[in-house]
Amino acid sequence: MMCPPPTKSIIRRRAAVVLLAVAVVGGAAPVSGCKSGPGGEQADATDLLTRALDKPIRSADVTLDGELKIDGLQGFDKPVRIQASGPYVAGKQTIPKLDMDVKLGALGQGQSVQTGLRTTGDRAFLKFGGEFYEQPKADVSRANRELVQSEGRRMGLLGLDPASWVRDAKMEKEEKVAGADTEHVVVEVDVRQLLKDLNALARKVANAAGAATAPRPPTETQLDRVAETVKNPTFDIYVGKDDGVVHRMSGNVALSVPKSERSRVDGITGGSLRFSMVLTNANGDQKVEVPARSRPISELSKKLGGAVALGRLAGVIPGMTRPQVGPGGARERDQAMQRYKACVDRTSPSDSAGRAACANELR
Repeated sequence: MMCPPPTKSIIRRRAAVVLLAVAVVGGAAPVSGCKSGPGGEQADATDLLTRALDKPIRSADVTLDGELKIDGLQGFDKPVRIQASGPYVAGKQTIPKLDMDVKLGALGQGQSVQTGLRTTGDRAFLKFGGEFYEQPKADVSRANRELVQSEGRRMGLLGLDPASWVRDAKMEKEEKVAGADTEHVVVEVDVRQLLKDLNALARKVANAAGAATAPRPPTETQLDRVAETVKNPTFDIYVGKDDGVVHRMSGNVALSVPKSERSRVDGITGGSLRFSMVLTNANGDQKVEVPARSRPISELSKKLGGAVALGRLAGVIPGMTRPQVGPGGARERDQAMQRYKACVDRTSPSDSAGRAACANELR
Protein backbone atom coordinates (compact mmCIF):
# COMPACT_ATOMS: atom_id res chain seq x y z
CA MET A 1 0.00 0.00 0.00
CA MET A 2 1.35 3.40 -0.98
CA CYS A 3 1.59 5.97 1.76
CA PRO A 4 0.17 9.41 0.90
CA PRO A 5 2.73 12.05 0.01
CA PRO A 6 3.82 14.18 2.96
CA THR A 7 3.07 17.82 3.42
CA LYS A 8 5.75 20.41 2.59
CA SER A 9 6.29 21.13 6.26
CA ILE A 10 7.01 17.46 7.04
CA ILE A 11 9.41 17.24 4.10
CA ARG A 12 11.27 20.22 5.53
CA ARG A 13 11.46 18.53 8.93
CA ARG A 14 12.97 15.40 7.43
CA ALA A 15 15.52 17.40 5.48
CA ALA A 16 16.30 19.30 8.67
CA VAL A 17 17.25 16.02 10.37
CA VAL A 18 19.89 15.36 7.73
CA LEU A 19 21.12 18.94 7.81
CA LEU A 20 21.29 18.84 11.60
CA ALA A 21 23.63 15.88 11.37
CA VAL A 22 25.87 17.73 8.93
CA ALA A 23 25.81 20.81 11.13
CA VAL A 24 26.97 18.89 14.18
CA VAL A 25 29.68 17.05 12.25
CA GLY A 26 30.92 20.32 10.80
CA GLY A 27 31.68 21.72 14.23
CA ALA A 28 29.82 24.13 16.49
CA ALA A 29 30.55 26.96 18.83
CA PRO A 30 31.59 26.13 22.41
CA VAL A 31 28.90 25.25 24.93
CA SER A 32 28.01 28.33 26.90
CA GLY A 33 24.48 27.62 28.06
CA CYS A 34 25.16 24.92 30.65
CA LYS A 35 24.28 25.89 34.18
CA SER A 36 27.07 24.32 36.15
CA GLY A 37 28.39 24.92 39.60
CA PRO A 38 31.99 25.58 40.56
CA GLY A 39 32.85 21.87 40.43
CA GLY A 40 31.60 18.31 40.49
CA GLU A 41 29.89 16.09 37.96
CA GLN A 42 27.95 18.85 36.21
CA ALA A 43 31.06 20.97 35.73
CA ASP A 44 32.88 17.92 34.32
CA ALA A 45 30.07 17.33 31.82
CA THR A 46 30.10 20.97 30.77
CA ASP A 47 33.86 21.00 30.30
CA LEU A 48 33.78 17.78 28.28
CA LEU A 49 31.08 19.12 25.95
CA THR A 50 32.86 22.43 25.56
CA ARG A 51 36.00 20.72 24.35
CA ALA A 52 34.20 18.14 22.19
CA LEU A 53 31.86 20.53 20.40
CA ASP A 54 34.67 23.01 19.86
CA LYS A 55 36.83 20.35 18.19
CA PRO A 56 36.08 20.26 14.46
CA ILE A 57 35.72 16.96 12.64
CA ARG A 58 37.39 17.22 9.26
CA SER A 59 35.94 13.97 7.96
CA ALA A 60 34.05 10.87 9.07
CA ASP A 61 31.86 8.00 7.96
CA VAL A 62 28.34 9.03 8.99
CA THR A 63 25.34 6.84 9.79
CA LEU A 64 22.05 8.61 10.44
CA ASP A 65 18.75 7.04 11.49
CA GLY A 66 15.72 9.22 12.17
CA GLU A 67 12.07 8.43 12.80
CA LEU A 68 9.12 10.82 12.86
CA LYS A 69 5.77 9.81 14.36
CA ILE A 70 2.73 12.09 14.19
CA ASP A 71 -0.50 11.03 15.88
CA GLY A 72 -3.80 12.33 14.54
CA LEU A 73 -2.56 13.71 11.20
CA GLN A 74 -4.30 12.26 8.16
CA GLY A 75 -1.90 10.36 5.92
CA PHE A 76 0.58 9.58 8.70
CA ASP A 77 -0.81 6.34 10.09
CA LYS A 78 2.72 4.90 10.31
CA PRO A 79 5.97 6.45 11.51
CA VAL A 80 8.21 7.82 8.77
CA ARG A 81 11.84 6.74 8.87
CA ILE A 82 14.89 8.19 7.14
CA GLN A 83 18.26 6.45 7.01
CA ALA A 84 21.43 7.83 5.50
CA SER A 85 25.02 6.64 5.46
CA GLY A 86 28.28 7.48 3.75
CA PRO A 87 31.50 9.50 3.98
CA TYR A 88 31.61 13.18 4.90
CA VAL A 89 34.48 15.63 4.30
CA ALA A 90 34.23 19.20 5.59
CA GLY A 91 34.39 21.87 2.91
CA LYS A 92 36.82 24.76 2.77
CA GLN A 93 34.46 27.65 2.09
CA THR A 94 32.28 25.25 0.08
CA ILE A 95 29.45 22.85 0.74
CA PRO A 96 30.80 19.63 2.29
CA LYS A 97 31.81 16.61 0.26
CA LEU A 98 29.25 13.85 0.73
CA ASP A 99 28.47 10.46 -0.75
CA MET A 100 25.29 9.48 1.06
CA ASP A 101 22.89 6.64 0.36
CA VAL A 102 19.42 7.59 1.58
CA LYS A 103 16.35 5.48 2.29
CA LEU A 104 13.03 7.08 3.15
CA GLY A 105 9.72 5.37 3.84
CA ALA A 106 6.78 4.66 6.13
CA LEU A 107 7.28 1.82 8.63
CA GLY A 108 4.97 -1.11 8.02
CA GLN A 109 3.87 0.12 4.59
CA GLY A 110 6.35 -1.97 2.59
CA GLN A 111 7.20 0.99 0.38
CA SER A 112 10.30 3.15 0.49
CA VAL A 113 12.31 5.50 -1.68
CA GLN A 114 15.98 4.64 -2.10
CA THR A 115 18.17 7.37 -3.49
CA GLY A 116 21.35 9.23 -2.68
CA LEU A 117 23.35 12.39 -3.05
CA ARG A 118 26.96 13.14 -3.83
CA THR A 119 28.72 16.48 -3.57
CA THR A 120 32.36 17.31 -4.24
CA GLY A 121 32.44 20.88 -2.99
CA ASP A 122 31.94 22.44 -6.41
CA ARG A 123 29.55 19.90 -7.96
CA ALA A 124 26.37 18.19 -6.72
CA PHE A 125 24.58 15.06 -7.91
CA LEU A 126 21.32 13.30 -7.08
CA LYS A 127 21.26 9.51 -7.38
CA PHE A 128 18.01 7.99 -8.57
CA GLY A 129 17.31 4.61 -10.16
CA GLY A 130 21.00 3.72 -10.09
CA GLU A 131 22.04 6.79 -12.09
CA PHE A 132 23.52 10.17 -11.15
CA TYR A 133 21.95 13.48 -12.20
CA GLU A 134 23.98 16.67 -11.87
CA GLN A 135 22.68 19.93 -10.48
CA PRO A 136 23.66 23.00 -12.56
CA LYS A 137 27.15 24.12 -11.57
CA ALA A 138 25.97 27.71 -11.37
CA ASP A 139 23.57 26.78 -8.55
CA VAL A 140 26.36 25.13 -6.56
CA SER A 141 28.64 28.13 -7.11
CA ARG A 142 25.89 30.42 -5.83
CA ALA A 143 25.41 28.25 -2.75
CA ASN A 144 29.14 28.39 -2.02
CA ARG A 145 29.18 32.17 -2.32
CA GLU A 146 26.27 32.41 0.09
CA LEU A 147 28.04 30.15 2.60
CA VAL A 148 31.16 32.31 2.49
CA GLN A 149 29.14 35.51 2.93
CA SER A 150 26.94 34.23 5.77
CA GLU A 151 29.48 32.39 7.91
CA GLY A 152 31.98 34.94 9.06
CA ARG A 153 31.95 33.47 12.56
CA ARG A 154 32.79 29.89 13.44
CA MET A 155 29.57 27.92 13.53
CA GLY A 156 28.04 24.76 12.16
CA LEU A 157 26.96 24.47 8.56
CA LEU A 158 23.95 26.64 7.64
CA GLY A 159 24.32 28.64 10.84
CA LEU A 160 23.02 26.02 13.26
CA ASP A 161 24.48 26.31 16.76
CA PRO A 162 23.67 23.12 18.71
CA ALA A 163 25.60 24.43 21.70
CA SER A 164 22.98 27.14 22.22
CA TRP A 165 20.34 24.44 22.72
CA VAL A 166 22.09 23.07 25.81
CA ARG A 167 20.41 24.00 29.08
CA ASP A 168 21.94 21.43 31.41
CA ALA A 169 24.26 18.43 31.23
CA LYS A 170 25.30 15.49 33.36
CA MET A 171 27.76 12.63 33.08
CA GLU A 172 26.63 9.03 32.63
CA LYS A 173 28.63 5.81 32.56
CA GLU A 174 31.30 5.14 29.94
CA GLU A 175 30.16 3.20 26.87
CA LYS A 176 31.54 1.80 23.64
CA VAL A 177 30.38 3.29 20.33
CA ALA A 178 31.42 1.45 17.16
CA GLY A 179 34.35 -0.06 19.07
CA ALA A 180 35.54 3.22 20.58
CA ASP A 181 35.59 3.97 24.32
CA THR A 182 33.43 7.03 24.97
CA GLU A 183 32.10 9.16 27.80
CA HIS A 184 28.33 9.52 27.80
CA VAL A 185 26.79 12.94 28.49
CA VAL A 186 23.03 13.51 28.79
CA VAL A 187 22.02 17.00 27.69
CA GLU A 188 18.78 18.76 28.59
CA VAL A 189 17.59 20.82 25.64
CA ASP A 190 16.36 24.40 25.53
CA VAL A 191 13.32 23.58 23.39
CA ARG A 192 12.49 27.15 22.50
CA GLN A 193 15.99 27.84 21.15
CA LEU A 194 15.98 24.53 19.29
CA LEU A 195 12.65 25.35 17.62
CA LYS A 196 13.83 28.83 16.76
CA ASP A 197 16.95 27.51 15.02
CA LEU A 198 15.13 24.71 13.19
CA ASN A 199 12.44 27.12 12.04
CA ALA A 200 15.12 29.30 10.47
CA LEU A 201 16.70 26.21 8.94
CA ALA A 202 13.36 25.04 7.51
CA ARG A 203 12.95 28.40 5.81
CA LYS A 204 16.43 28.09 4.30
CA VAL A 205 15.68 24.54 3.14
CA ALA A 206 12.42 25.70 1.55
CA ASN A 207 14.26 28.39 -0.37
CA ALA A 208 16.92 25.91 -1.51
CA ALA A 209 14.21 23.52 -2.66
CA GLY A 210 12.62 26.18 -4.81
CA ALA A 211 9.49 26.65 -2.71
CA ALA A 212 7.25 29.44 -3.94
CA THR A 213 7.10 31.05 -0.52
CA ALA A 214 9.18 30.51 2.58
CA PRO A 215 7.30 29.65 5.78
CA ARG A 216 6.43 32.63 7.90
CA PRO A 217 8.47 32.71 11.13
CA PRO A 218 6.39 31.88 14.22
CA THR A 219 5.61 34.59 16.70
CA GLU A 220 7.04 34.68 20.21
CA THR A 221 3.73 33.38 21.56
CA GLN A 222 3.62 30.52 19.07
CA LEU A 223 7.14 29.43 19.97
CA ASP A 224 6.25 29.43 23.65
CA ARG A 225 3.08 27.39 23.03
CA VAL A 226 4.89 24.71 21.03
CA ALA A 227 7.77 24.53 23.51
CA GLU A 228 5.31 23.85 26.33
CA THR A 229 3.97 20.73 24.54
CA VAL A 230 7.37 19.03 24.24
CA LYS A 231 8.01 16.59 27.08
CA ASN A 232 11.39 15.44 28.40
CA PRO A 233 13.63 16.70 25.59
CA THR A 234 17.13 15.25 25.87
CA PHE A 235 20.17 14.58 23.72
CA ASP A 236 22.75 11.88 24.39
CA ILE A 237 26.27 12.76 23.29
CA TYR A 238 29.13 10.27 23.32
CA VAL A 239 32.65 11.74 23.33
CA GLY A 240 35.71 9.63 22.49
CA LYS A 241 38.10 9.17 25.41
CA ASP A 242 41.14 9.02 23.14
CA ASP A 243 40.38 11.60 20.45
CA GLY A 244 37.95 13.89 22.31
CA VAL A 245 35.51 14.17 19.38
CA VAL A 246 31.80 13.38 19.20
CA HIS A 247 31.26 9.76 18.11
CA ARG A 248 27.52 9.60 18.52
CA MET A 249 24.63 12.00 19.06
CA SER A 250 21.09 10.80 19.62
CA GLY A 251 17.87 12.41 20.71
CA ASN A 252 14.25 11.71 21.60
CA VAL A 253 11.64 14.45 21.60
CA ALA A 254 8.03 13.70 22.61
CA LEU A 255 5.13 15.95 21.65
CA SER A 256 1.77 16.08 23.40
CA VAL A 257 -0.84 18.57 22.17
CA PRO A 258 -3.59 19.65 24.60
CA LYS A 259 -7.16 19.07 23.39
CA SER A 260 -7.81 22.80 23.28
CA GLU A 261 -4.96 23.29 20.79
CA ARG A 262 -5.51 20.33 18.45
CA SER A 263 -7.88 22.08 16.08
CA ARG A 264 -5.17 24.67 15.45
CA VAL A 265 -2.62 22.04 14.37
CA ASP A 266 -4.74 19.95 11.96
CA GLY A 267 -5.89 17.51 14.63
CA ILE A 268 -2.45 16.41 15.74
CA THR A 269 -2.66 14.85 19.21
CA GLY A 270 1.01 14.10 19.76
CA GLY A 271 4.03 12.41 18.32
CA SER A 272 7.74 11.92 18.62
CA LEU A 273 11.00 12.56 16.82
CA ARG A 274 13.90 10.16 17.30
CA PHE A 275 17.30 10.38 15.69
CA SER A 276 20.73 8.86 16.04
CA MET A 277 23.97 9.82 14.32
CA VAL A 278 27.12 7.70 14.59
CA LEU A 279 30.53 8.82 13.37
CA THR A 280 33.30 6.33 12.66
CA ASN A 281 36.84 6.80 11.32
CA ALA A 282 36.74 10.44 12.44
CA ASN A 283 39.36 12.62 10.71
CA GLY A 284 40.22 9.71 8.44
CA ASP A 285 41.18 9.71 4.78
CA GLN A 286 37.67 9.74 3.32
CA LYS A 287 37.45 10.45 -0.41
CA VAL A 288 34.51 11.62 -2.51
CA GLU A 289 34.99 11.61 -6.27
CA VAL A 290 32.91 12.86 -9.19
CA PRO A 291 30.76 10.03 -10.64
CA ALA A 292 32.22 8.41 -13.75
CA ARG A 293 28.96 9.07 -15.59
CA SER A 294 26.10 11.46 -14.96
CA ARG A 295 23.25 13.22 -16.73
CA PRO A 296 21.83 16.74 -16.36
CA ILE A 297 19.18 16.92 -13.68
CA SER A 298 16.89 18.44 -16.30
CA GLU A 299 16.49 14.91 -17.71
CA LEU A 300 15.22 13.71 -14.36
CA SER A 301 12.97 16.74 -14.27
CA LYS A 302 11.32 15.61 -17.48
CA LYS A 303 10.78 12.12 -16.08
CA LEU A 304 9.60 13.04 -12.60
CA GLY A 305 8.65 16.69 -12.63
CA GLY A 306 7.68 17.60 -9.07
CA ALA A 307 7.54 13.97 -7.95
CA VAL A 308 7.74 13.41 -4.21
CA ALA A 309 10.90 11.29 -4.47
CA LEU A 310 12.89 14.19 -5.91
CA GLY A 311 11.30 16.90 -3.81
CA ARG A 312 12.20 15.13 -0.56
CA LEU A 313 15.91 15.55 -1.22
CA ALA A 314 15.88 18.85 -3.08
CA GLY A 315 16.68 20.86 0.04
CA VAL A 316 19.52 18.67 1.26
CA ILE A 317 22.01 20.08 -1.26
CA PRO A 318 22.32 23.86 -0.73
CA GLY A 319 21.12 25.76 -3.78
CA MET A 320 19.36 22.78 -5.34
CA THR A 321 16.15 23.72 -7.12
CA ARG A 322 13.03 21.62 -7.41
CA PRO A 323 12.29 20.64 -11.03
CA GLN A 324 9.17 22.02 -12.64
CA VAL A 325 6.55 19.98 -14.48
CA GLY A 326 6.28 20.93 -18.12
CA PRO A 327 2.89 21.57 -19.77
CA GLY A 328 1.07 18.31 -20.35
CA GLY A 329 3.77 16.28 -18.67
CA ALA A 330 2.06 15.52 -15.37
CA ARG A 331 0.00 12.56 -16.62
CA GLU A 332 2.94 10.91 -18.43
CA ARG A 333 5.16 11.47 -15.39
CA ASP A 334 2.64 9.91 -13.02
CA GLN A 335 2.21 6.87 -15.26
CA ALA A 336 5.98 6.41 -15.48
CA MET A 337 6.29 6.71 -11.71
CA GLN A 338 3.60 4.06 -11.20
CA ARG A 339 5.46 1.68 -13.53
CA TYR A 340 8.72 2.39 -11.73
CA LYS A 341 7.20 1.79 -8.28
CA ALA A 342 5.54 -1.44 -9.43
CA CYS A 343 8.90 -2.66 -10.73
CA VAL A 344 10.63 -1.82 -7.45
CA ASP A 345 7.88 -3.55 -5.44
CA ARG A 346 8.26 -6.84 -7.30
CA THR A 347 12.08 -6.76 -7.23
CA SER A 348 13.95 -8.20 -4.25
CA PRO A 349 15.72 -5.55 -2.11
CA SER A 350 18.93 -7.60 -2.47
CA ASP A 351 18.75 -7.43 -6.28
CA SER A 352 20.54 -4.12 -6.83
CA ALA A 353 20.91 -4.71 -10.58
CA GLY A 354 17.22 -5.47 -10.92
CA ARG A 355 16.24 -2.35 -9.01
CA ALA A 356 18.58 -0.23 -11.10
CA ALA A 357 16.96 -1.65 -14.24
CA CYS A 358 13.60 -0.36 -13.01
CA ALA A 359 14.81 3.12 -13.95
CA ASN A 360 14.14 2.13 -17.58
CA GLU A 361 10.44 2.56 -16.79
CA LEU A 362 11.07 6.29 -16.43
CA ARG A 363 12.47 6.73 -19.92
